[in-house]
Amino acid sequence: MQSAYAADAAGVNDIDTVLVTASLQKHTVASAPAFATVLTTEDIEKSPVNSLADLLRETVGVANVTDDSGRDQISIRGLDGKYTLMLVNGKRVSSTGALWRGSDFDFNAIPLSSIKRVEIVRGPMAALYGSDAIGGVVNIITKTPTKDWKGSVTGEYRQIASGEKGNQHKLSANVSGAINDALSLSLNGEIYDRDPWFAPGANPSLQSPALEEKKSHNFVGSATWKLAENQSLDFDLAYANDKRPYGVYYYYFDPASKYEARDLRAQEAKRTTFGVTHKGSWDWGSTHAYLSRETTKIEDFNTRYNAPQQRNLKEENTYAKFYANVSLGINALAAGVDLRRQEIKDAVSFVKTGKAKIDSSALFLEDEITLSDSLRLTLSGRADHNDSFGNHFSPKGYLTYALDKDITIKGGVSKAFKAPEAYQTNAEYGIISCGGNCMLYGNPALEPETSTNYEGGIEIRKKTWGASAVVFKNDVDDMILAAYDPVVKMRRWTNINKAKTSGLELQGDVQLHPQFSVSANYTHLNADAVDNTGKKTQIDSRPKNTAHVSFDWKPLPWLTSSLSSNYIGKQFYEQHELPSYTRTDLALSAKVDKVVLRFGVKNLGNVNLDKKDKNFQSNELGRNYYASATYNF
Repeated sequence: MQSAYAADAAGVNDIDTVLVTASLQKHTVASAPAFATVLTTEDIEKSPVNSLADLLRETVGVANVTDDSGRDQISIRGLDGKYTLMLVNGKRVSSTGALWRGSDFDFNAIPLSSIKRVEIVRGPMAALYGSDAIGGVVNIITKTPTKDWKGSVTGEYRQIASGEKGNQHKLSANVSGAINDALSLSLNGEIYDRDPWFAPGANPSLQSPALEEKKSHNFVGSATWKLAENQSLDFDLAYANDKRPYGVYYYYFDPASKYEARDLRAQEAKRTTFGVTHKGSWDWGSTHAYLSRETTKIEDFNTRYNAPQQRNLKEENTYAKFYANVSLGINALAAGVDLRRQEIKDAVSFVKTGKAKIDSSALFLEDEITLSDSLRLTLSGRADHNDSFGNHFSPKGYLTYALDKDITIKGGVSKAFKAPEAYQTNAEYGIISCGGNCMLYGNPALEPETSTNYEGGIEIRKKTWGASAVVFKNDVDDMILAAYDPVVKMRRWTNINKAKTSGLELQGDVQLHPQFSVSANYTHLNADAVDNTGKKTQIDSRPKNTAHVSFDWKPLPWLTSSLSSNYIGKQFYEQHELPSYTRTDLALSAKVDKVVLRFGVKNLGNVNLDKKDKNFQSNELGRNYYASATYNF
């Protein structure tokens, strides 16, 4: 996978390595007050992946902790997926507050063909973005309208060679261009159809699939109106329909007692998003303001629920944000306000009113102080007010020191938090739990989860190679878990546990020849949970060591190839040590005039986790072949 370093070495314009997520000022990967990875359109196109989560898992410090149905959960630096904040063009995305069990709708709502780049900031960003950004931030930046009209149509087919079923089809299209000198337009659409996949040895007529069936269609559109030389308005409209058809998702059989249990479900999420953004550049500085509205309707059927087993949920999120940038001497200042309203309607779970609402607001300030030509101090803080828990302040201090134009040493300390979800703090909330044997209730006395975080490291950027090394430590307190009370046989959301993660992140790449490059990364992770008695246990499904290496070769001007391997080290699940494994992928791409043909094999060695150890809760799709064709016009 080509990192920002390799992109720079290959002569890509510097704009491809500019970060907009790590700070309210523009920075390169090296100068930003954070450690980050940038994935480009080229990374997406050349990789044999079929989802954003599939691509993210190959970057340093990131893991995709899938559940036993194959649903994605992105973990950064060993922390749970709920601590990863998802942004689209800098705007918060959260359509799953109404559905807390294993939802991955947010990671599948944006067509891959519409993505310009993805910025992954590892480490907390609460000082800028508020709640949820304890582990890090994933910011999807979509393609902006172009001056000249152009577009493409892509069809892809993926066939699974082992197990039963699992074939996948995808069709996507995009077009963009200028209507006149002031108005331009970009449209992107995708249709995706995936059959359920059953691992070798499974019985499709009885058991649950290792990867559930999925049907989706997504649309993303944007228009840019140039109001004046120094002002613009961006209009964004998106629609995502994600359907998981009726099928078995849980199966258990005890050969000794002949006991058999099976649960079935069906879910469909329909999300509509509209937003408008104003950008202005003035003599004294710049301003940025946006307003967005996100509405998600979810149909949720589950045989494990008490009657009614069909739930119709609705979540509405309204966001507004404004900030201004100004330079005063050695200070580059940014200050703003952030407003959010979350409304959830669920007539079954909220037993009295059928709904819940939380309003939150925040003031934030960032000051980048240039202490010398080489040394810069960034101080930032955010004061949040939330209906459910009151006030919370998140500070951050960060130093960056440029030894020369190629080498930067940097590090900092920050505090972050995650606010309880609306259903967790609502006293009237109740839902079936314990496999159908108890109820889980909300708790108005919940406090935010908080963390103290440290990181430090070095970035090296040379003409033909780049490298970085980072050490980090995260201490998370007041973690919210569903605690069980055996006396009354019920569960309640409770601040009970702590988590401590620490580790080392290494990455680098080198352009060995104009046609050949190598990139690699390695993550060492210690991830422990500490309960209220002080007992420490390893967090489940967190490999201690992971590594990724990719060899990219361009033997002919029209032909490119990539061979990559991912090593997943030993990990634990419920005190069981699970073995390590390695997955290898191959991808080829050929460009002939306006047509791009892609072929590849994923999981060349046909790794079967169930065969390695039945305690694995995640899955690796069996060996699969894919072919796609893109016509550019």
